[in-house]
Amino acid sequence: MPYADKRQLNVSVFEDTRNWYSQDAMLKDAICHSKQHTKFYAHGAVSPAPEMLTRFPEDMHILVSSERTLQAAGKYTGQKVAVLNFASATNPGGGVLHGSSAQEEALCRCSTLYPCLLSNELWQSYYQMHRDRDDVTYTDACIYTPDVLVIKTDTNSPERLPKGKIYPVDVITCAAPNLRPQPSNYMNPGCGTPVHLTREQIRTLHLQRARKILSVAAIHGAEVLILGAFGCGAFCNPPEVVAGAFRDVLPDFAHAFQTVEFAVYCTPRDDSNYRTFQKILQK
Repeated sequence: MPYADKRQLNVSVFEDTRNWYSQDAMLKDAICHSKQHTKFYAHGAVSPAPEMLTRFPEDMHILVSSERTLQAAGKYTGQKVAVLNFASATNPGGGVLHGSSAQEEALCRCSTLYPCLLSNELWQSYYQMHRDRDDVTYTDACIYTPDVLVIKTDTNSPERLPKGKIYPVDVITCAAPNLRPQPSNYMNPGCGTPVHLTREQIRTLHLQRARKILSVAAIHGAEVLILGAFGCGAFCNPPEVVAGAFRDVLPDFAHAFQTVEFAVYCTPRDDSNYRTFQKILQK
């Protein structure tokens, strides 16, 4: 499908999603619940209570799949699932209004996440904060949004799920460093000036971010955590560095979760991210 046609399809899908949750009473109530219980975590380390790190007697199961984020999450209905949103640090939903095909935009097209990111409080504490910093490495600040409803199939052409098939996930919104040669683009204007980091500097950032993400998920009692190739697409982070950072932090959370799945969806043209994550993380 030509790029312009794909963007237009994405816009149409998102408009239908917004129309649905704007008119449906059950979805409107769910969005109010999610917004009321959203928690913002400022930049800096957080520490789960010791009992949250020893919830399960067996070591967590770590796997790498080639699925999309919500496709992976759908396998664990009945469990408390948290998914990582590879977020824009400066615009709620990234380029979803313009039809971008990145991971955050897919989450917003298929769920009730987008309106939960639009509060004035989150704009000031998260999005405006990152704009004011003018630093495209961003921060490890996170937004935890509970009980986001997945209402469409996470596919190339998402379709409405029957009411009985709708399921909840918690969403952790966090931004990877933006390492593009030109950080700003049409989807995310005014993102800041480019940075040139060594691999060790990138690794340090991802160690901090991985620990923050895992800590926040543990604090909220997630049983299953869906991660992925965080920042390895449009933000140009090296997949071997990102996967290695998660590999090195995960042992500290070995009994905090039952399952951690890295859902690394790739196009048929290039599955290098999937192969890299599988090599580094799959036991």
